[in-house]
Amino acid sequence: MSNDAENTKDNNISKGDNSNEKSREERINTIINELKDLINDIRNSTQINDAVVQSQAPNDTVDVNTTIVQTAQALAAINSIKTELCRLPLDFCEKEYIDNCVTPLETTMEFIATTSFELATSVSILTTSPIVPRKKGELKDTIHTIYSMNDEVEDIYKVLKKRLKKLTQGDNCCKFL
Repeated sequence: MSNDAENTKDNNISKGDNSNEKSREERINTIINELKDLINDIRNSTQINDAVVQSQAPNDTVDVNTTIVQTAQALAAINSIKTELCRLPLDFCEKEYIDNCVTPLETTMEFIATTSFELATSVSILTTSPIVPRKKGELKDTIHTIYSMNDEVEDIYKVLKKRLKKLTQGDNCCKFL
């Protein structure tokens, strides 16, 4: 009986070795199949990369993955900026209205007013200067020019006032005049 027990024990050990060996072979085959799939994926990626590079100019060397990553980063940055702009209480129509309808009038009014002021200062200096002889006729023409410039500034101010009133109204209607 001891011989039969030993034979049975040897058979069980060899069966255990066979099952371990079979599971090991199955794992190895699974790994080999996964590696084959990975190699096929790499080949497909290489073919796609080659096709994209060939479609580019011959001097350009483009790494598709790098380009995709950079594009994704740029889009994320643009979306972030867009989100932040949307959070701000901005009215782009209002900005255009100010740029096109208000700012030019302000600039013109400032230029004319500054010129008028400088002319008035010049007339004042010329009328009180002991060195320069008075030429009343020419000074009167300059004074009339100053008054007409001040009238123009007043007219521009009236138009500007109407345009600014549109910005401060409740409906905030920024229609171009």
